Amino acid sequence: MISVRSLCSIALVLVASGAAGCKEDPPPPQPEPASSAAANTNKGKASLRTPVSPMAKVDPQSMKEYRVDVCYFGTLSLKQARDAYLASLGKDEPSEKKIPSFGNDDQAKAGDAAKGALPGKPPAPGAAAPKTTGLPGAAAAPGGTSAPAAKGAPTPPGKPDERRPINFSARAPHERNARACTVALSLKEPAMADVDAALAEYAPFATELAKNIAAAANYYQREEYKKDSLAKGKELHAKLLADFQKLDAHSDKLGLAVSAWHASHLPDLAKAEEGQKEAITALEDARALMLILASKNVDPAAEKAALQKLETSAAALKTYGSTHQTDPWAKIMEPALAGFIRDVKAAEPKLTDKGITSPALFLPVVTSFVSVIEGKHRALSRSLMAKSQAATREAAGTAQPAAPAAPAAPEPEKE
Repeated sequence: MISVRSLCSIALVLVASGAAGCKEDPPPPQPEPASSAAANTNKGKASLRTPVSPMAKVDPQSMKEYRVDVCYFGTLSLKQARDAYLASLGKDEPSEKKIPSFGNDDQAKAGDAAKGALPGKPPAPGAAAPKTTGLPGAAAAPGGTSAPAAKGAPTPPGKPDERRPINFSARAPHERNARACTVALSLKEPAMADVDAALAEYAPFATELAKNIAAAANYYQREEYKKDSLAKGKELHAKLLADFQKLDAHSDKLGLAVSAWHASHLPDLAKAEEGQKEAITALEDARALMLILASKNVDPAAEKAALQKLETSAAALKTYGSTHQTDPWAKIMEPALAGFIRDVKAAEPKLTDKGITSPALFLPVVTSFVSVIEGKHRALSRSLMAKSQAATREAAGTAQPAAPAAPAAPEPEKE
């Protein structure tokens, strides 16, 4: 039996809990919107973030001059390819006994020899030593280097690839430089009357010729002529001969227009920084030397004088760079100028009044001068970027509120 006192206690508890349930429950806390939370999280940090400013851009004239220069000077390599091709064939047509060359054979052999001299990777512990290097006709030599297989040795097992890989060390940048002509032609500002007219004729011509040269180089390198009895080779030969005859006229017309433009639009160095002055002076000296080397009637004495002048201006840039190691003009252009000077000196033994008579030596001169042009463009871009970033930092520093003044020291109490 439950006592009356216990029943009363239970009744009181039930009444109290019912009264509490009648009260209004507080609403559950609403989650804060993500955007608001993010705003609160970043509150106070926005003022510390560096304001974004647009990056400085190269002005249209400098950009177009850069593209035009790469177009004209870069595609001088087409003349090198022509001279090498015609010299390799003489008066004959391509045949299996007379395969044409575009003048890069020596460089390609040197590149292949360098690759073959690289030591092989040591085998993993416990793994069998490789029997071959993976190249047809090559066997592993002591020390991991590859050695040619003995004459008459059987071909290693496996199905070899019938198509020979493209040897990129034998490729000249004809197509890339020709594309610069197409890009230059698309730039309408500023108008360069004679240059634009010459480009309109030269850009499609150079692009097509460069494409055919690349196609022919791959065709003969992969020995595809063995499969079609030289049918494609003869077709390409006819196209190349027709365009080779027009090359000088098109290139010389553009060259005259480019030289006239630069002569009437000399760089204004009055507001240029010291490193930029030294770099542009050396570039103009390099341009004068390259124009001598590209002319049909070369004066060897004038070439030597121009080379000495370039060496002097390049040395001045190097001296400036030694005390201003972060300067983009000296840092980028000095190595490019040194490479151009080195290649010109290497070609001087083959320099006559007709120009550099060795196509294999003329090509490095062309490509290294294009590197100087490209170096100038990179240095200009880097310099403008540095100025823009410096201006942004300066603006951010002046925009921040001044630090609050330190509280004044309390006055001493009067006695």
